Amino acid sequence: MKALVWFRSDLRTHDNPALRKAFKEADGIEAIFSYSENQLNNHNEANVKVDFLIQHLFSLEKTLSSYNVSLTIIKSNGFDEDPVLIEKYCLDRSIEKVFWNNQFGEDESLRDKKVLETLESKGISVETFHDQVIYMPGYLKTGQGNPYSVFTPFKRKWIENFQMDFLDIDFKYVEKNPQDITSNVSAFDFNYSRTHQVDMSLWGIGESAAEIRLNDFLNEKVMNYSKNRNDPILEGTSRISPYLALGIISPKKCILEALKINNFEFTSGNTGITKWIDEIVWREFYKNIMFSFPKVSRGQPFQDYSKKIKWRYSDEEFKAWKEGKTGFPIVDAAMRQIRNEGWMHNRLRMVVAMFFTKNMLHDWRLGEAYFMQNLIDGDFASNNGGWQWSSSTGTDAAPYFRIFNPITQSTNFDKEGLFIKKYIPELKDLDKSVIHNPPKEHRKYCNYPEPILDLKESRLRAIEAFKIAKS
Repeated sequence: MKALVWFRSDLRTHDNPALRKAFKEADGIEAIFSYSENQLNNHNEANVKVDFLIQHLFSLEKTLSSYNVSLTIIKSNGFDEDPVLIEKYCLDRSIEKVFWNNQFGEDESLRDKKVLETLESKGISVETFHDQVIYMPGYLKTGQGNPYSVFTPFKRKWIENFQMDFLDIDFKYVEKNPQDITSNVSAFDFNYSRTHQVDMSLWGIGESAAEIRLNDFLNEKVMNYSKNRNDPILEGTSRISPYLALGIISPKKCILEALKINNFEFTSGNTGITKWIDEIVWREFYKNIMFSFPKVSRGQPFQDYSKKIKWRYSDEEFKAWKEGKTGFPIVDAAMRQIRNEGWMHNRLRMVVAMFFTKNMLHDWRLGEAYFMQNLIDGDFASNNGGWQWSSSTGTDAAPYFRIFNPITQSTNFDKEGLFIKKYIPELKDLDKSVIHNPPKEHRKYCNYPEPILDLKESRLRAIEAFKIAKS
C-alpha cells in the first residue's frame, strides 16, 4: 500500500501516531505539509514562530529522508483550499490511504471534515489520531455527563483514567521503499521575511534539541520547580513550550520522562515533578475547552455575562504596554522579554495580562492577539485560556475582583530586581528598595516614564465595570 502522512502541528517522528501507523501499514510513504501565508496571518502566528516552523521543516525533511520518505511542501491559500490540493496530490501520486494527527480549533476541524469527505468520495481511506492530548477530546466527562469547565476535577478524572500503557510510545522506524519523488523543502519559496528581533540561538532546532532541553530540565531543575517556577530570573521553568506548540516533542514524552524519575507517581513524590506534570495537563484541559465549547474559537468569552463588559481603549496606553513603557517596571520588563526572546515567563504572562485587562480595562482579545503575534510558543488553546483566566471571562477563571498588584508581584517574585535590570537597562543602577516603583526623581534621572495609570483608581474602575456587567 502507498500512504501519505499529512504533517501539521506534529513536526516530529518520535511518538507520532499518524506516522507510526503509516509505517506499520504501508510499503511506500510520502509526506506533505500545507504552507499558507494567509492562514498564518489570519491566525496571528508570530513571525518568530514561522521562522521556527520553517527551520523545523528542514530538520524534519532530513530525518524523514533517512527512511526514504519525501516531504513535499504544498502552497495553499488557506484552509478552504486544502481539500482540493490534498485530493489532487493523492490522485496524482496514487495514494491509497492518508494519515494525520488532529488539530484543535473550529477552523481546523471544519477543514479536516471536508478533506476526509473529499478523499473518501474518491475511495481514498483516512485515519486520524490525537497526538496533542492523552484522551480523545471530550472523553472525560463530569458525573452529569458534561464536559469539564474547572481544572481540578478534570485533572482528578484525568489521573483516575490514566493507564501506563498510554506511554508505550517507542517505535523503531525502518526504511521504506524509495518513491519516485524528492523533497522540495529546499526549493520551496516560503516568501518569509524576518521582522522579529529574537536571538534564535536561544531555541535549538530539531527533535534532539527538544529532547536535550527536556532532559536538562528534568536532571537539573525540576526538583525545585515548585519553589523556583515563579521567579523569572532563576530560569526555573522548562521552556519546552515552543516545541510542544509545533509538536516537535509530544506531551506523552514529557509525562513519561517526568514519571520515570518520580516512581511513576502523579500525586506523590517530588512536588516539583507533580507540579510540572500539572502544567502539561493544563494544556490538555484548554484543548478540551476549545473542543467542547467552540465559541472560544470564535473570539467569544466563556463567561457569557462578560460580553456586557464596557471595555475602554486608549491607543496611547496600548502602545505603551506593547513597547514596555507603562512605568511599571515588572510589566515593562516582561513586555521587553517577549520582543527579545519570543517568550515570556508564565508568572509574568498572568501579571501583564491582568494589568492589561483589569488596570487598563482593555479588551482581552487585543492582548491575546498581540501575544500570538509575538510568541514563539503561541498555542491558540493555551493562549486563549490564559488570557480569559486573567481577564475573568474564561473557564475556571480568577474572580473578577482578584487583581494582581504589579508592584507587589515584582517585590514578591523579583526581590532583588535582577529581572527588571536585565530587560530595563536604564534602571540597572537602582537599588532593590526603589526599583520596583521608582520615585519621580529616579525616573527622571533614568529617563524612565511615569506610570500610565493609578493602580488604586484603575482597580476600582475594573471592579465596577464587572459588577455592572454581572448585574
